This record gives sequence, structure tokens and C-alpha cells, in this order.
Amino acid sequence: AIDSPVMRVLGRLGDIIILNMIFVVGCIPVITIGTSLSALYAVAMKMARGEEPSVWKEFWKAYKRNFKQATICWLIMAVVAILLFVDFRIIRVFQGSMYSVMRVILAIILGMWILMFQYLFPYIARFENGIFATLRNALLLAAVNIPFTIVITGLSVGSLIVTLFTSRSFVVASILWVFFGFAVLSYAQSFLLCRIFEKYE
Repeated sequence: AIDSPVMRVLGRLGDIIILNMIFVVGCIPVITIGTSLSALYAVAMKMARGEEPSVWKEFWKAYKRNFKQATICWLIMAVVAILLFVDFRIIRVFQGSMYSVMRVILAIILGMWILMFQYLFPYIARFENGIFATLRNALLLAAVNIPFTIVITGLSVGSLIVTLFTSRSFVVASILWVFFGFAVLSYAQSFLLCRIFEKYE
């Protein structure tokens, strides 16, 4: 039967693969990675809520709707990431305790960046707000929902560690990311994100 559990699971798997493929294509210009992420979460959160969105239509609708804001936020986050990378290289010129202090400060900023990144694009997918308010609220959500934040961040960071673990795992994981990895990760995180966002709607 078309409505059997097996068919529903297969249908969902098909949606996830399609969603992943469109997301990867949407990221190709690099400048649009943020927009693609927000559209990915817009569809994944609908799936997590038990809706049956038309993946193709919903993705591009969210992509167009969030284009300006998600692109600006992505560029801000990318610039901060580049500055952090450069700063971590520069502080090597310091000696002793000064080096330790600078490293701790940069590590804290990096930690805040990682936490903010987890919520930023799902937030853009779900709420309409100004750029500054969006960035601030993403960080606040991470801070006030610590148990959820640990799981959401753990899924992202864990996936990255597994990917980069060995050169072999990198090759295998890269193939998985291209076909369904991003959509599976966002879908798993969306069950938690939906519970968090419901409190603020």
C-alpha cells in the first residue's frame, strides 16, 4: 500500500536525498551558502513537524525569501571566521602568559561563533528580524537552551570530526555529504530546533 510505513520511510528518504542535492547546488556560488542553509532548514523543520512539503518548491521559496538576510549573515560569519583563523596564526609571536591569554580569548570567541552558527540559519528560516537582532538572538538561543545546544552542536562537530578523522574517512564521508549528509544532519537537528522555536512563537 502507498500509505504503508515502509513506503512513508522510502518517501522521506527520497525527499532527504533530493533536498541534499538541491542544497549542494545552491551552495556552489559560495556566497549563497547561508541562503542555501536557511532554505535547507526551512524544509527540514517542516519535515520534522510531520508535514509533507514539496521539497523542490519549498526550498526555492525559502531560498528567495531569505536571500538578502541569509547572505549578509553568512558574509559576516565568514569574515569573522577568516579573522579568527588569521589571529590564531598571529598570536604565535607572543611569548609566555600573553600567548596563553590571547589564545583563551580567541578560543572563547570561536566557541561563541560555533554556537551562533548552529542557530543562525535555522532562525532565519523560521523568524523575520533585522540582521543585528538575528545574530544576537541566535547567540541568546544557544545560551538559554544549553542541553539542546550541546546535542545540536555535538551532531555538527561530531560529523566534522568523523569526516576529517582519516584520509579514508574523508573520502567516504565526502560522498555521503554530497548525496544525503547535510539533509540528514539538518533533519536530525530540526526535531530539537522545532521544540526550541515553538517556545518563542
